[in-house]
Amino acid sequence: MVTTVLRGLLRAAPESPALPRLREALVDAAFADPLRRHQRCWGPRFSAVVGRPVLPSPVHTAQAVLALDRAAAVLGESPHVRDARREGIRWLLACPGPLHDGCPDLRNVHEVVRRPHPSDLSHHEVLPVRHFTASWVLRALLTPGSARTAAEDGLEREWRELTAGAATAVWRRQTDGVWTWEGDGDDLGHPMWMTYQGLSALRTHALWMYQPHV
Repeated sequence: MVTTVLRGLLRAAPESPALPRLREALVDAAFADPLRRHQRCWGPRFSAVVGRPVLPSPVHTAQAVLALDRAAAVLGESPHVRDARREGIRWLLACPGPLHDGCPDLRNVHEVVRRPHPSDLSHHEVLPVRHFTASWVLRALLTPGSARTAAEDGLEREWRELTAGAATAVWRRQTDGVWTWEGDGDDLGHPMWMTYQGLSALRTHALWMYQPHV
C-alpha cells in the first residue's frame, strides 16, 4: 500500500512533506534474499507476523522499484536509497526460471489487506487485492534506472530476456484486447484495471522497442 500512496503523491502533490518519510519507510522494509546473492527485495508486508515471516515477492519488489525510480526523478536520490533500488533491480534480474515468459516470478498474486476498523478496533476491514504481476515486472524493468543498472553490471542480456519474457506474459493474458484473470467467473474474470495495466505495460514496451535512431 505504501508504494501505491507514494506513486500517487508523486503525481498529485510532489511537494508533499510525507514523500521523504514514505520513501524511507519503503527502503527500510527491504531485506536480503540469500537465494539471490543476498540482494535486497520486498515482500507483501513490512514486518513479520508471529509464525509468518516476510517472504520475497516479485510483484512487491517490482512495485517498490517503480516507486523508487519515480521518486528519484522528483526528489533526487541519496546513496542508500539508490543502493536499495538497484538491489531490487538486481533481485528481479536474478530470476532463476529458464523460460522467462512463464516463470514463477510472473505468477499473478491475490492477497488480502486487513486494517483495524476506524470506529471499532476490535474488528478489521478486509480488502482483497489482485496483482497482475507480469505487468508490474515489465514496467519496473523498463524504468531508466533498471536499464542503467543492467548496463553497468554487464547484465544487458538478462535484462533483455526478462523484459521480452514479461512482455510476452502480459500479451498472453488478453484476447481481442481484453485481459482475463483466470479462475474467476464472468463478473470478475475481465477486470477493467487489468486491461488498463496490460495496455499501459505494452505501450511502455512498444515505445522502448521503437528506436529509429539505432
